[in-house]
Amino acid sequence: MKHRLRNALHAVWNSVAFRLTLNYSLFALSTSLILLSIVYYQTTGIQASQFSRQVAITAQRLGAHYNQGGLQGLVREIELELADQVNTDTEMFLLLDPAGRALAGNIEPAPALDALGPEGTDLTVLLRGRPAHGYVVAHALPDGSRLIVGHDLRDLHEITQLIKHASLAAVGVTAVLVLLGALLFRRAMQRRVEVIRRTAAKVGAGQITQRVPMERKPDEFALLTHDINNMLDRIELLMLGVRNVSDAVAHQLRTPLTRMLARLRTIDLAQAERRELEASIACLVTEIEDLAKVSEKLLQISELESGAMRKRFEPSRLDVIASDVVELYEALAEEKKARLVVASAAPVTVHGDPDLLAGAIACMVDNALKYAGSPARIKVSIERQGDETVLTVADNGPGISPDKHARIGERFYRLRPDVPGYGLGLTTVMAIARLHGARFELANGNPGLRVSLRFGPADAQG
Repeated sequence: MKHRLRNALHAVWNSVAFRLTLNYSLFALSTSLILLSIVYYQTTGIQASQFSRQVAITAQRLGAHYNQGGLQGLVREIELELADQVNTDTEMFLLLDPAGRALAGNIEPAPALDALGPEGTDLTVLLRGRPAHGYVVAHALPDGSRLIVGHDLRDLHEITQLIKHASLAAVGVTAVLVLLGALLFRRAMQRRVEVIRRTAAKVGAGQITQRVPMERKPDEFALLTHDINNMLDRIELLMLGVRNVSDAVAHQLRTPLTRMLARLRTIDLAQAERRELEASIACLVTEIEDLAKVSEKLLQISELESGAMRKRFEPSRLDVIASDVVELYEALAEEKKARLVVASAAPVTVHGDPDLLAGAIACMVDNALKYAGSPARIKVSIERQGDETVLTVADNGPGISPDKHARIGERFYRLRPDVPGYGLGLTTVMAIARLHGARFELANGNPGLRVSLRFGPADAQG
């Protein structure tokens, strides 16, 4: 039982939510104590100041009566003060003649009063036969008599005790509420965190479709849940992509490897002529070169998706890069009887890798030349649309049916198997776009196809 209790307390103390709440609550409690202390000392100070001022005014007033009526007049005034039943329980008076005998008053003579002066002192005296703690002052009169005036500090003591008790009660209640609040906050925090932990454990166990349930309240945990679910969506997409890529790579490599193996098996080194051997070797070299190109493309896409090439980013003129690519493809366009033009309204600079941007534009132009047909009209344009810069390659070919847009960018997916290629061109373009923070878009031009890259305001500058 003791061991279980110790483990429970240890678990509570190890909770970040509990310690965080407890620390802030203790800070709030300390602040409250400081404020209560200030209130306490201010209140007692004001009360003490009022008592001292009241005693000083009373002593001054009695001194004036002495000046007017002498000692007998002062005696009558003290007796009237005691007889009016106003503050008689708290007012203190004592008039001593030059010999030290009491002439009037409600406190008894005592040795402690002999050393009393006009500066005022807290002193315990006998008030109507009972001990009372009061603030008293003594004034020497011209005839050698002494006038002692004071005020009972019982009210101040009661106020002080009341504030002390209220403060202690407030501290006790606050401490209990602090502890209870820390436990409740820990419980609520643990409940929210436990949901995320269970989902993470399921995902770690292989259930990649699991997601953290969304809360209705748009608080910090809801935002965290949204980000985690987006991350899990991305992980699932990448894992499915890896799985699909593995299947596609296996399929794409199996066919050329099978052809190469069949070719090798048909070669009869003993009886084959030199020309046959050279033709077979040339065919095998072509197959190997194709495999090398596919491997290189896949490696490039992998590097782009990992973000490893971002370190080579620099300010790059997008309009100049597009013009250079168009100039490079002009000979091929003439050979295919296609018209290839570039249009840019103004110089545009983007933060990126010039070689990768040129590669993306080249892939887009190459696809347009392949699929637009003849005679083809291909336009590379760069324009501003609000805060974005849009690079578009448009052609007048047959375009792509909307139901196939979702598959564009899949590795090795080809709309027309009869057209030479590996099905990795637009996949590379999309990877380059993601690396540069740009959006890849497809739209039918009626006729033709429009392939666009949209650079945001953080990436594009005029």
